[in-house]
Amino acid sequence: MKEITLVAEKRIGTGKEASHKVRQAGNIPGVIYGPDIEPVAVAMNTNDLSNLIRREGRTNMLIDLNVSGEDAARKVIIRELQRDPVTSIPKHIDLYQVSLKRKMNLAVAVHLIGVPDGVKNSGGILQQVRRQIEISCLPTAIPDKIEIDVSEMTIGDSFHVEDIELENVDIMTDKKLTLATVVPPTVIKVDEPTEEELAEGEEGAEGVEGAEGAEGAEGEAKPEDGKAEAGKEGKEEKPAEKKKK
Repeated sequence: MKEITLVAEKRIGTGKEASHKVRQAGNIPGVIYGPDIEPVAVAMNTNDLSNLIRREGRTNMLIDLNVSGEDAARKVIIRELQRDPVTSIPKHIDLYQVSLKRKMNLAVAVHLIGVPDGVKNSGGILQQVRRQIEISCLPTAIPDKIEIDVSEMTIGDSFHVEDIELENVDIMTDKKLTLATVVPPTVIKVDEPTEEELAEGEEGAEGVEGAEGAEGAEGEAKPEDGKAEAGKEGKEEKPAEKKKK
């Protein structure tokens, strides 16, 4: 197991104001806790922590934490890492100091490697049902990662938790649960119209010709227009009556 190191300094003061000052200095506030120890407030360089997580690709790793003013490094793991919801920059970290002789429970990510035969040659689809499992082991036996080779899987094949083989590790997740499976390609069925539906469509198209009758409607309005004009002219030709004295 390779050695992973990180440097931290003890910090004075707690609360929002003290934590804000720590972040302004480019550090992340945190706390170390664990069985049989008093909690210790610390701060570490944010970039150093981010680079470590990016390089290892995980947070569940055993870290030798060198705290300023202490002779021996503390064996810790990251229990919780709070990030800014917008920038994803680490805002606070909880470090758990472990005992190398005591097993601990933690979640480990599952990575699929390879392209299934059922995907390459039969057009199947690879589905990863679960992306992590729960394990129990000594801190020194934490696996770097769990990889599953799916290259030989064909359509209908599944990989279960019980198919994983790990040394010095107890798997706590239900062993019957599925981790990955290859399913047939999705086929979208389009129903063709029946003869009755086709016949109805043709009848509806012929009904459009009835629109020509609109011209007749326009012609019927002409006699009414003529009467209106005649009435108007009659009123204009009637001589005005002379006023009797």
